[in-house]
Amino acid sequence: MSLDFDIRTRPAKPVETPEAGYKGFNPGSTVLKKGVCLEKGAMPLPCDIIHDRDIVLKMRDGARLYADVFRPAAEDKVPAIVNFSPYGKGGTGAFTLGSFPNRFGVPKNALSGLQAWEANDPAYWCGCGYAIVQVDARGAFDSEGDIIYFGSGEGRDGHDAIEEIAKLSWCSGKIGMSGNSWLAIVQWRIAAERPPHLIAIAPWEGLTDPYRDVFARGGVPDTGFPEAVINKLYGRNNVEDPMAMLEECPYFDEYWADKVPDISKIDVPAYVVASYTNPVHVTGTFRGYALLKSAKWLRVHNTVEWPDFYDPKYTEDLRRFFDKYLYGKDNGWENTPPVRMSILNPGHNDIVDKPENSFPPEGAIYRDLFLNASIKSLEENAAEEEAVTSYSLDGSGSYVDFIYRFKKDTIIVGAPVLNVWVSVEGHDDGDLYIHMQKLDKTGKQLLHQTTDIGLKHGRKLLPLLYKVGMKKMELLFFGGADGILRLSRRGETEKKTSKGEIVEAQIELSPIAMSWHDGEQLRLRVSSRPVKPPALPGIPRPAPQKGKNHFIYTGGKYPSKLSVQII
Repeated sequence: MSLDFDIRTRPAKPVETPEAGYKGFNPGSTVLKKGVCLEKGAMPLPCDIIHDRDIVLKMRDGARLYADVFRPAAEDKVPAIVNFSPYGKGGTGAFTLGSFPNRFGVPKNALSGLQAWEANDPAYWCGCGYAIVQVDARGAFDSEGDIIYFGSGEGRDGHDAIEEIAKLSWCSGKIGMSGNSWLAIVQWRIAAERPPHLIAIAPWEGLTDPYRDVFARGGVPDTGFPEAVINKLYGRNNVEDPMAMLEECPYFDEYWADKVPDISKIDVPAYVVASYTNPVHVTGTFRGYALLKSAKWLRVHNTVEWPDFYDPKYTEDLRRFFDKYLYGKDNGWENTPPVRMSILNPGHNDIVDKPENSFPPEGAIYRDLFLNASIKSLEENAAEEEAVTSYSLDGSGSYVDFIYRFKKDTIIVGAPVLNVWVSVEGHDDGDLYIHMQKLDKTGKQLLHQTTDIGLKHGRKLLPLLYKVGMKKMELLFFGGADGILRLSRRGETEKKTSKGEIVEAQIELSPIAMSWHDGEQLRLRVSSRPVKPPALPGIPRPAPQKGKNHFIYTGGKYPSKLSVQII
């Protein structure tokens, strides 16, 4: 897509910034010998590896991107797995597992240290007969041009990079893509460009619509996390500034549309990994999987992306996928269940890798739970009498809860939808934050632990979380599905509310699969502020809302309801 206006940019952080870990521009090749430990406590290399540094990949507009190649020290041609991102090739960049408490549960001896951030470990993959190619995206470190913050330009660059890699003397011409987060996001975009030598992709948790998934979810601008990311991008030129662009383009328009890949164009097999827990990735990953028309497999894990991505069990699983399509091995991969899902069960044991044919699973049925403002409950039948409840935008109690008690074991699965009638006092707009949470029989909230950072590390992290206003380590503990809506964004055009006007709002919550047992409770919280913290401590949240009160209407001509699917 060619945009008819200028894209705002800002200077990228200099590559010489100490935390960037820049090692200099150093083209050449080195043989890394089997058995060597590159870092104290790291995994020894399983084989001899040739490391080709700073090779040139020329783009269609003449820009040169630089990549590092790690390949087996053998004469045979091998397929390549490409990791494409602006974070920096292995050993560079501000993000490392070591900067997180307890490495988020990834043991140091599980990796060699050659891996780029959120990317495959070359040591393992070279030992299995693959090359790993780490591409510094346009503008990153020594790659020429300006850093693109998602968009069609990344897709074109990825297309050209793959075709350049396929020409290299050691490459079999069979290329796959892999990686987590940004490295997953870019796979959707690149695969939609259909580079001829791209054979398979494995996007591991990554959004597919930046505007709707993170920058303005539900119409509420929230740039804290994107701003934190842009401050960790290093290069010699500029970086696209989507925060500035959001001020110029506050509604979904051609600028934001350029950042949404046409997933229907993807024609290669895909191994898609999702979770219910990462607020940046959840909805976009499930959306991407649903839109795929090529051969596809979905696995939904119950932790967070880093320990899952480097879990030996799932690394082997991914190897079977690539063995099938990049090596053509008859290994039975095609018999893998189309969906393997986790069912979260806070307070009890999760179900993991449950085979299904689809998500939501076949046989899931719809059920409406109606809000009753008079008794603050969710009911199976709509109340005949109208009722209203409210909360103030001032103070800590800026929410109202509706409770449903289960009479038998039930699993809620898929993306719940809330239809609710509301009005605002003292302003012509309002933001609704919706949270669907699990309580035990006594009303205590049950949280799902996503990973074990260890008590020692947790105590160190807790003061930092308190400093930014968090009461629990919800970076590591997950409460349930959530949704956001700015009332003026409830239609295709802006619709401000007039004084006393009661309007219907529809909010789709994030996908979930969670169990409730007999006697346990579902709490639907309607609030004026987010409950979930940002993905990283210290990131600011949206500004407080204006106005006095939000009113919630139920019953009679206001059949406010939560629609769920159950199995």
